[in-house]
Amino acid sequence: MTVTEDGTRAAAARDGDTFAGRAARLAAAERAVGQLDPDAADVAREALEAAAALQASVLRTIVTRLRADEQGTELLFGIVEDPEVYAALVKAGIVRPTLAMRAVQVLDGIRPYLQSHNGDVELVRIEDGVAHVRLLGACQGCGSSTTTLRDSVAEALLAHLPEVREVAEVPPDTAPATAFVPLSSVGLRRPGGVGPVS
Repeated sequence: MTVTEDGTRAAAARDGDTFAGRAARLAAAERAVGQLDPDAADVAREALEAAAALQASVLRTIVTRLRADEQGTELLFGIVEDPEVYAALVKAGIVRPTLAMRAVQVLDGIRPYLQSHNGDVELVRIEDGVAHVRLLGACQGCGSSTTTLRDSVAEALLAHLPEVREVAEVPPDTAPATAFVPLSSVGLRRPGGVGPVS
């Protein structure tokens, strides 16, 4: 069973076995927890946090043992290329999120505001301190609306990412950069991301 958008329970969707499907199920479950009465919500949040802590501990053990062996290290670098594995390792605090990933998180935070103005944004690339973004869905004849969206995106990225010194809009036909996981980003960190684990 899975929680649907309206909070009801239904049989697992066909896309439930995909990365996007699992992520959507988790997001829907987290939203549903917010709809529970306060005591039940606290219990559900504790269960989610305990499950995440257990998963993080297991992942740290796996990564530690793989890194202790030369062949294991090669295997680890190969599996980190899988987006779902990478996301799990970032969430567990084992892999440092890249600048591009942090930029996407910032943009996800303002996406509801942008969508409330019939717009959206896509990160194309970050290069030499410049975040190149594509505005989507902005009204072509509405200069002030487009300016508002552009300013909101720039303000959010510049406020949250010290590495970004400028935001540039790119034409609609520019292809986004491919995802790349630098090997240096794979390491162990203490729970909560405070310093490396020795």
